[in-house]
Amino acid sequence: MKLNHIFKLLCMLVMLSLLSACGSESSAGTSVWIDVPVNGLVFPSVQAIEIEGHAASSAGVSRVEIWINGALLTTINDPPTEGELASFHAEWTPSAPGEYTLQAIAFGADGAASAPDSARVTFGDVVVTLVISVTPVVTDTPTPVISVTPVVTDTPTIPIPGAVIQFWAEPAEIEAGACTDIRWHVENVSRVVFGGIDQPFDWSYRDCLCASQRYTLTVVHLNDSEERRTVDIAVSGSCVTPTSPPPQDTTPPPAPVPAVPANGLTISCKASQSLVWLPVDDPSGIAEYRVEIQRHSGDNNWQAAPGGSISLADKTTSVPVECGWYYRWRVRAVDGAGNVGGWSGWSQFAITLS
Repeated sequence: MKLNHIFKLLCMLVMLSLLSACGSESSAGTSVWIDVPVNGLVFPSVQAIEIEGHAASSAGVSRVEIWINGALLTTINDPPTEGELASFHAEWTPSAPGEYTLQAIAFGADGAASAPDSARVTFGDVVVTLVISVTPVVTDTPTPVISVTPVVTDTPTIPIPGAVIQFWAEPAEIEAGACTDIRWHVENVSRVVFGGIDQPFDWSYRDCLCASQRYTLTVVHLNDSEERRTVDIAVSGSCVTPTSPPPQDTTPPPAPVPAVPANGLTISCKASQSLVWLPVDDPSGIAEYRVEIQRHSGDNNWQAAPGGSISLADKTTSVPVECGWYYRWRVRAVDGAGNVGGWSGWSQFAITLS
């Protein structure tokens, strides 16, 4: 366990003990930290590793999300709790040698999200192939002479596993005006498209409906072929006409917090990158989020990036990027009464040339 995480754990236990004695909940929010692997750990080859950590929230921890290099690896719902602390565990094997950034984000039962905790690990893979040649030596009793010649290669042969596609709704039947979660879990493919934009391989989308509706998930396989999956939501009854937001609401919503990719992260060359921020609440509801993206090629002359101004209702989006550029982005919220919140701070990342 990292020393700073041991210190965090001791501080959290003291805080929870004081809260129990006073008989009130803390307003500090939700916290998370990664215990294993430690930051800066180097593995000699590509191998499966354990990701372990703890989380705490005054309202109780409902789930923990684990991200690898800006892409969601898994979601751990209702993690086991001992006392006031929840623990989480996941196993992960990288697809190739290189440097990876692991992030964990915890969510309280009240919807409050923690700031992400990060750990950077490196895998260097060398495969040793033994070439065995047998030279028989003829004597009265034939004795084989075996020589072993190690052959070192730098590029391992990695088999391509089959695709896993899961697409469902929870629940699939609702009353008019109620909400449902559209969920998917996909493995061993190149892209996942939902709502017309690239999505993480393990994600969900919530929608509140007044009429039955069909949703489509498009999956692009490793051989560039496409496969579509659909799910139907059955809605019974009809919606009551919604009331207008209270006219006295003139307070803008708070600024969201950028979460993925981590600020200052360097990412290998790719064509698109997912941006994820921690959602905010407002008495009039959140109508949309606005995202601004800028870039420069190394001269610190920031300019608007392609697709540099986006408005959407979700807490994530995928943007096109080019190799060898530096990027920064920020986000703000607009509530249901039309009040525009302030911008978050800039979060920066870089895309390498290779």
